Amino acid sequence: MGTSWILWGLVFNGLTTYGYLAVAQRALGDDGYGSLAVLWALVNIGGFGLFQPLEQEVARATAERASRGVGSGPVLRRAAVLGAAQFALVTAGLAVAWPLGLDGLLDGRAELLAALLAALGAFAGAQLVRGILGGRHLFDRYAWYFVVEGGARMAVALGLAVVGVAAVGAYGLAIAVALIAATLAAAGRDRSFVQPGPPASYRELTPALGFLLVAAVGEAFILNVGPVALDIVAGDELGADAAGVFLNGMLIARIPLFFFQAVKASLLPTLATLAGRGDLVGFRNMQLKITAAVAAVALATTAVSAVVGPAVVRAVFGDELGRSDMALLAASGGGLMLMLSLALGLVALDHTRLAVVGWVAGIAAFAVVVGFDFEPFLRVELALLAAVVAGSLVAGGLLRHQYAAHARTDST
Repeated sequence: MGTSWILWGLVFNGLTTYGYLAVAQRALGDDGYGSLAVLWALVNIGGFGLFQPLEQEVARATAERASRGVGSGPVLRRAAVLGAAQFALVTAGLAVAWPLGLDGLLDGRAELLAALLAALGAFAGAQLVRGILGGRHLFDRYAWYFVVEGGARMAVALGLAVVGVAAVGAYGLAIAVALIAATLAAAGRDRSFVQPGPPASYRELTPALGFLLVAAVGEAFILNVGPVALDIVAGDELGADAAGVFLNGMLIARIPLFFFQAVKASLLPTLATLAGRGDLVGFRNMQLKITAAVAAVALATTAVSAVVGPAVVRAVFGDELGRSDMALLAASGGGLMLMLSLALGLVALDHTRLAVVGWVAGIAAFAVVVGFDFEPFLRVELALLAAVVAGSLVAGGLLRHQYAAHARTDST
């Protein structure tokens, strides 16, 4: 039932995301929308990469306390301190990075830097609330977060467009406003799910935080880096709208990733339960089924994107992308789903450290291929594909090795 709630919330969030970006593109024009596309990518890389591990650890600690019948209020307070410390470091890092190249990425627009900081701060608060809700299995409120976030973001964009606002900073700030509105709505006035309890130490939240942080940054990087990478490698070779065009194509080609997020939410507990029971045959069968299903979806999505993807991008955003562009973007999205499913298998076997290796390999492959002397769009598309292929091969090899090691241990 929890997966169903989250799935519908994600579907609504995905649809309103397309709506928000389509409205923003028409209101801002190509140049402004290109800057917004880079901001969108940076918010998602930084937000999910830096603060998603905090949600995961809060959810784990909250669930553990709930199983003992004790409150999670102290856990939330400790997590808030960690989140504030992370945000302070991020703020300092962005201040240092601004004159070193970040200003160029954001076209020298200080208002976009302000929007980035506001969105990252809102992200930190949102992940804390989502962690508590997930740990308490309050999936209806968790899903409501996605509904409000997507709806509020689109509503603000529509309001700005109706009154004729064409300032890119205003549309960037809409991202932060939506995150804040969703967090408040999901928490609600009745916050009885946060109960007093025994004191919490930082150790309760940080056993695997470092490894989760690396994995989350790797996932967020590979998922969102495309528009930023294109803006860097293209330089003045392409127009200011190139990053926006790339983002639009990526969003259409990777539609299955929206749905995979709901599958991902239930996949890890399922695999972990099988591994915890010592049912390695059941674990292996489940992993093979997921891998086969993801591979089939990836192949189908790649074929469909090559055929109808350009027409869909043209109809929704008014942009032109070729069949090969859409096929490569869809293939990298499918590969990312495969890589995620394999990495979750390693985490379920209690090998979070090894799961990190796949993400590091993926980022390294991206860095190598993006340096090739190809046309900018092709360079970034091939780099994204290389990242998920390398990461999947490494994660798959490690998972196979660890499964065999667990099987030998159980047989002795």
